[in-house]
Amino acid sequence: MGMRWLLFKLGFFYPKIYAFLCYYRKKVRRREFEEKVVFFYPEEKDPRRVKAIVKGVFELRGVRKVMRHLIPLMDGDFIKRFVRLEGIDHLNRIIREGRGVVLIAGHIGIPHLAFNALRVMGYDVVLLSGVTPKNPSHRRFRYYDTSENTIFVHDPSLSEEYKKRILETLQSGKIIYYDGDAGEGRKKVTLSFFGKEMDFPTGMLHLAHQAKAAIIPFIHLYQGGEMTLTFKAAIDRDWEKGEGEYKRIAEEFLKLLEAYVLNYPEQYMGIYGPTVMSEYYRSLRKDSAGLKEDGRGRGLYPRGFR
Repeated sequence: MGMRWLLFKLGFFYPKIYAFLCYYRKKVRRREFEEKVVFFYPEEKDPRRVKAIVKGVFELRGVRKVMRHLIPLMDGDFIKRFVRLEGIDHLNRIIREGRGVVLIAGHIGIPHLAFNALRVMGYDVVLLSGVTPKNPSHRRFRYYDTSENTIFVHDPSLSEEYKKRILETLQSGKIIYYDGDAGEGRKKVTLSFFGKEMDFPTGMLHLAHQAKAAIIPFIHLYQGGEMTLTFKAAIDRDWEKGEGEYKRIAEEFLKLLEAYVLNYPEQYMGIYGPTVMSEYYRSLRKDSAGLKEDGRGRGLYPRGFR
């Protein structure tokens, strides 16, 4: 682990330098983040706190730039040194029952490090992703989401094929990692998130219901190179009310996610997407009467918003 430990330490140090440089050099992006922090977290009035939150988001972006090189190096020693588990028995109990599991998570911390840590621990985790798959190169040294470990749902014309694979995955007792705050999906329910009415997709809950899968909230924090993976008790209640459970489940998860984000706002990548929160913010910009330009000819902020 000696050399790997050093590589991980260097890899986790780089994002701090990246965050420092971005904060002072990427002024347009910094102002965008500051606006969103003030808008969504009105209690954060101290400029020093706003600065710390924005730098924290930049640090997460920095981790994302190096994670493809770090994930192939993850092993059992990495788990022992850099990962802390809370509530893992909630997941293990459902797996012993033979049920499929939907780990409902959010854009907090570094999702890819979190679910790949579970894979290293022996859990069969399949990612649900709305991005277009990339052509892997140098797979031995760079991680890529592949069709073997990912269900890509980027093409609406293949929706029936996606649904079939999701159901087969869950019915076989495997785990699907799902971002509950992501914006993709046609069927949605309106819920309160940070005191604002937003539309959250429920399609995945419908498929989990069909497969009789458990819904386990999964929170993953990244703090200076160390991760805390927290699993909560299943919130599906064995689907006792059928489709009537969808709104309750989504609402229960969002309340949990909101509580964590308010405690760790610098950990939430959701302020820049691809999330329901970012879509909500963009819709406000479009609906605003007149936009201030960001210096590059693009409207960023509603007039009088700053």
